[in-house]
Amino acid sequence: MVNPGLTPLAQAEGQGEVLLLRQAQELGFPVKGTWVVGLWEEFARLNNLAERIGRLFQGVFGVRIDEERLLLAAEEAKRAVRESYLLPERAEAFLEALGGRGPFLVRRAGEGVYHPAQTPREALFALKRLWAEAFRVEAILERYPALLPPPPALTVLVQEVTTLPPPEGGLLEDPFLSLDLSQALGQKVVAYTWEGALLRIESARGG
Repeated sequence: MVNPGLTPLAQAEGQGEVLLLRQAQELGFPVKGTWVVGLWEEFARLNNLAERIGRLFQGVFGVRIDEERLLLAAEEAKRAVRESYLLPERAEAFLEALGGRGPFLVRRAGEGVYHPAQTPREALFALKRLWAEAFRVEAILERYPALLPPPPALTVLVQEVTTLPPPEGGLLEDPFLSLDLSQALGQKVVAYTWEGALLRIESARGG
């Protein structure tokens, strides 16, 4: 069977929020069904994104930044990601692994902005949109001279919910759970919940 590139939280390796969520789950806190996506490196390699995006930004950074070319290059880089594809068998395995489930929130680990997805196919589309967002002008300037973000920065979480929260302000801090989690994890964290279950942990150390 083809690996879908989706690892259940209980089996996932990683740092930052992935580690915190897994530890919370192990401690018995009510964490929503969560999968960690590990497909960016294969996706970038198969679609030759490093070379293609490198060409887009030629001449952008010199003695001074060519702002007009930067804006154009960033838009083209986002388009290159959105229009690229996973291996067909990998995409099918992804859809099968989530089959019969949903809806989902799809977001980058360590970030609170999420894409709602009613179905596994919408979750797959949301995954590429999140990868594409890593090529916003602000993100590129923050990590320059690297054009592609390091793989951990593109770790994506797929989280199953019963109903989708509103686009803005759906995940709310639970101050009591934040306190309990901080004590259990041995560090100050903020817990965000939906439908009475834990969906996001924000560390005071960032992420």
